[in-house]
Amino acid sequence: MPRRVIKREHQDASPPASPAVTITPAPPSLASNAMAPPSRKRPREDLIDAESVAVSFIRSHAPSAETRHRTNDDDQEPMLLEMRARQGGSLTGSPQSSQNADTSFAHQSFAHPTFTDIGVKLREFNNTIGSLQQLGVSHVAELPELVLVGDQSAGKSSLMSGLARVDLPRSAGVGTRCPLHIRLINSSNAHWSCSVALQLDYNFEPKGKIKKSDVTATNQFPPWVKKSHRDIKIFKTIFDPSEIEEVLRWAQVAILNPGNDHELYIPGDGAVAKSTDLAEATRSAAAQFSPNIISLEIKGPELPGLSFYDLPGVFLSPDQEEDEYIVKVVRNLTRHYIKREHAIIMWALPMNADPENSISLGIIREAKAAQRTIGIMTKADKLAPENEAQWLAMFRDEKQSVGHGFFATSRPPGEHLEAAGKWEELFFSHEVGGWPTDFDDFKQRCGVDLLGEYISVQLGDAFAQSLPSIKGKVHGRLKEIKRQLDDLPEIPSNVEHEVKKSLYQFLGRMKTAIKDSEFSSEWNLLNNQFRDIIFKIKPTCRVKEPAAQTIDLSDADTEVSAVTPSRRPRPSDSTMRPTPSKRPRQDNETPFTPVKQESFSTGGLFHASPAISTGATEMNGPFAGFRNLGRLAMDIRDIRAQVRKKQRPGMPRDLVPDEVRETMCLDAVRKWEGPLETYIDKTAELLEKVTNQALEESLGVLRRRLIFKECQTYLKQFINQVVTDQRARLSEMYNSETYQMYMMNEDAFTRYRKQELEQLRRARAIYRLKAVALIEWGYEIKRPEEMSEDEKNKENKILNQQLPKIGIDPYETEIEVAAFVRGYYNTAATRFVEGVTMNVNSNLFRIMGSSDLDVFIDHRLGLFGKATPSVYQHLMEEDAKTASLREQLRGEMDKLSQAMSSINGLESSPGSGNSSETVFPTPIIDLEDIMDEGV
Repeated sequence: MPRRVIKREHQDASPPASPAVTITPAPPSLASNAMAPPSRKRPREDLIDAESVAVSFIRSHAPSAETRHRTNDDDQEPMLLEMRARQGGSLTGSPQSSQNADTSFAHQSFAHPTFTDIGVKLREFNNTIGSLQQLGVSHVAELPELVLVGDQSAGKSSLMSGLARVDLPRSAGVGTRCPLHIRLINSSNAHWSCSVALQLDYNFEPKGKIKKSDVTATNQFPPWVKKSHRDIKIFKTIFDPSEIEEVLRWAQVAILNPGNDHELYIPGDGAVAKSTDLAEATRSAAAQFSPNIISLEIKGPELPGLSFYDLPGVFLSPDQEEDEYIVKVVRNLTRHYIKREHAIIMWALPMNADPENSISLGIIREAKAAQRTIGIMTKADKLAPENEAQWLAMFRDEKQSVGHGFFATSRPPGEHLEAAGKWEELFFSHEVGGWPTDFDDFKQRCGVDLLGEYISVQLGDAFAQSLPSIKGKVHGRLKEIKRQLDDLPEIPSNVEHEVKKSLYQFLGRMKTAIKDSEFSSEWNLLNNQFRDIIFKIKPTCRVKEPAAQTIDLSDADTEVSAVTPSRRPRPSDSTMRPTPSKRPRQDNETPFTPVKQESFSTGGLFHASPAISTGATEMNGPFAGFRNLGRLAMDIRDIRAQVRKKQRPGMPRDLVPDEVRETMCLDAVRKWEGPLETYIDKTAELLEKVTNQALEESLGVLRRRLIFKECQTYLKQFINQVVTDQRARLSEMYNSETYQMYMMNEDAFTRYRKQELEQLRRARAIYRLKAVALIEWGYEIKRPEEMSEDEKNKENKILNQQLPKIGIDPYETEIEVAAFVRGYYNTAATRFVEGVTMNVNSNLFRIMGSSDLDVFIDHRLGLFGKATPSVYQHLMEEDAKTASLREQLRGEMDKLSQAMSSINGLESSPGSGNSSETVFPTPIIDLEDIMDEGV
C-alpha cells in the first residue's frame, strides 16, 4: 500500500510571533502508545509503520523546534511550541522520577495545524470507540477499552465522578449490583445531557436457590445465560445533573427485574417508580446481581473524550450467608473484563489500606494483565505518615509494579464536583491537607484531571493501532451477514396471488391423495388385517376333559374307569385295543385340548376351520397383540356349570336358557374394543401420512413460510376433529353389537352354526375315541380342506364304526351351545367388519375429499370472506425461526454498518487531511522524528 503523502501549502507570510518558554531538553520518555512506564523506552523498530490506519500520539519530555535545512518542496512556516507552566508545577522532569514526564504532552499547546489535528483526532478516536462499545460489536472485533476495577470501598465512586465530571452516587454505589459504562462526549452545545440505557447481553433463567457451587467456569454468572445478541433498552434522558443519582438507582432496579417491563421503573413515569419506595424496590429485586450493563452517554461542553467501564467492587464476604455465591460471581465478572487483551485496566486502591491485601491485584496478576494496568491511588488525604515509604516505592516502580505506573487522587466525600476538584488541586499543591513533599517528584501524576488526560491519550492511541484490524473484521462480518441474508427467502411481490395459488394446489392435491392407488392399497391392507384379527379372536372351546375316560370293552357290563391315556403311539394291527385298562398312565399329560379356529395340531389341540377365508398375513400387522384374546374362552365344563346355574328347577338337562347363550355371545364380541381402537388410530396415522405428503408436494417450496407451518397445524387440527367424530360413530357401532344379541340374517347364522357344530363334534369324537384307545393315539388330525377324499372317507368310516361303541357324548348339549356362540360370532363379526370399514370410507374419507377442508383452512388462515393484504403478507413471511434469524442478522448488520460509518468518518475527518494527494490510510505522525532533529 502506498505511503500517505501530506500536501503542505507554501506560506507567503510568517505567522504572528507567539511567546514561548525556553525549555531544557529532558531525557526522552516512552512513546505514549506503549504499555510500560515512561522509563522503559520502546525500541524504534517496534513502532508501527505508515501503512497502519493510525495516528500515533508520540511525545517526549522537551520537544524541540525543527532546524534542518528544507527544500522548496517542503518549505513552510516554522512550528512554534509553547509550554504552559502550571501553578506550583515544575517544567523539568526530575531524574529520580520514572513517571512524571509522561504526562507533560497533555499540557503542550501546539500552534501548528498538524499538532492541532492530533487533539482533534484524539477526541474523534475516543468518541468512535465509545460508539462501538455501545453498539456491542466486541463479538466481531475486540475494542480497546478502559476498565475501572477495585476492591469495595476503594474510592471508585469518587474517582468515577471526577472522571465523568458529574456527581454520581457514592453511598452503596450504583455499581455494586451491575457494571456501568460511561461515555463522555465533548459537545459544542452548551447544554448538558445524559442518556441512560440498559445493554442486555444476558437472559435471566433462575432454577431455584443459587448456591456457591453453582458458580463454575462454564456458568460464571448464574442464573444469567449469555444471549446470541445484545438488546438495548432506552431508559431515560435527563438534562439536569442533579437527577442522575435517582435515575441510575432506578435503572439498576430495572436491570435486576428482567421479567418486568423496564418502563415500570422510569422515575417520574413508571408505575412502580411512582408507587414504590426506591429502597424497598431495591431490596425486593428479583436478582441480586446482573452482568448486564447500565450505559450512560453524557454530552456537554469541556468533557474529555472518554469511555470506560466501572465494575462492582470485589469483596470477601457478603452481608447475608445465602449470598456467598455473589462473591464468586463478582470476581468472575472482574476477571472477565480484565482478561480482554485490549483492555487498559484502571486499578483503584486506597492509600489508607495495605496494597498487599488488594483482591483486585491478585486477579490482575492471575490474568497476566499487569502490563496493561494503570495504578490509581485514591484517598491520598488518608495516607498515614508511617506508610509513606511504601507508596513512594510504588511510584518509583519498586513495588506492585504495573505497566503504566501510578497516579494519585484525592476527592473528599460529601463535596460537590467543582469543590472537590478545587480541593484536590490545593491538596497536591500543599495549600490544604498534609500531602507529603516527598511526593513532589510525581506532581505530574497527581490529580484526577491529569489522570483523565493520560488515559484519554492511551485509549486513543490503542484504538489507532487496532483500527485496521477492527475495520477488517467488521467488513468481513458484514459480508458474511449479507451472504446469510441472501440465503434466506425473500417475500414475493404479489403475495395474495402466491397464497391463493399455493392453497389451490394444496387443497386440490389433498382431494386426489385420498383416491390414489398407493393410499387405497395401504388402507385395504389395514382393513384386511382388521378383518383377520376379528375372526382370529373367535372364542375357542376346550372339548377335552382333564381326565379322559377309558372304556374296557372286554367287560360285559362295560365298566368305565378314569384312566389317563398315554400319548405314545402303540403298534397295533387295528384301531381297537384288547386290554385298554392295562395301558400305562402318564402323569404329566397336558390336561386339556382347546378347539382353535384355523388348524389341527398333533399335540392334542383342535383347530376348527375358519368360517371366513381371509388370506391375510399371519402376524396381522398392528393387531398382533390381540391374537390370543379368544384362546380358551369357553370350556365344556364351564358351559355346563352356567347352564345348571341358570336353569329353573325341574327343567330338562339339555334345555339351555336363552340367557346363557346371549351372555356368552356378548362376552365374545366385547373383545372387539381393543382392535377397533387400534384400527381407528392406524387409520388416522395413515390419513395424516398421506395428507402430509400432499402438503410437501404442493407447498414444500414454501416450507420456510408461515403458510406452510400454519397449513400443517390446521390440517392436523382438521384431521383430529374428523377422526374424533369418526371414532364416536364407530364407538356407537360397537355399543350396538354389545348391547344385546341381534341377528336378521338367519340363513347365515344357521350355516355358520352347522359348520361349527360339525367341527366341534368331530374334534370331540376323536378325543373320546383316543381316550378309549379306539383310535391310534398318534392319529394326525388335519384340516378338512387339507384332506383328500380318501382320507375323509377313511376317517368317517372309523368314526361311524367306533362311536356307537362308546355311547352318547355326555357333553353333547355343551358342544351345541359352543357351536351356537361361535356361529353367532361369525355372523356378527361379518356384519361388524363390513360396517366399520364402510363407515370409514363413506364418512371420514368423504369429508376429507369434500369442501369442508377448504372452508376449515380458509377460516383458520383468516381468508374466509374478504381478507386484508396484511393477512396474505403474514402468510408469506418466514417461520418463527427464520424470521427471528433474519431480524437478528438485520439488527447486527445495522449495528456494524453504523460502526463502519464511524470508522470511515475517522478517515474523512479534517484530522486525516483533505488534500487531493491524501491516500488512505492515515499516517503515523511521529513526534520524535520531528523533535529529535531540532534545537
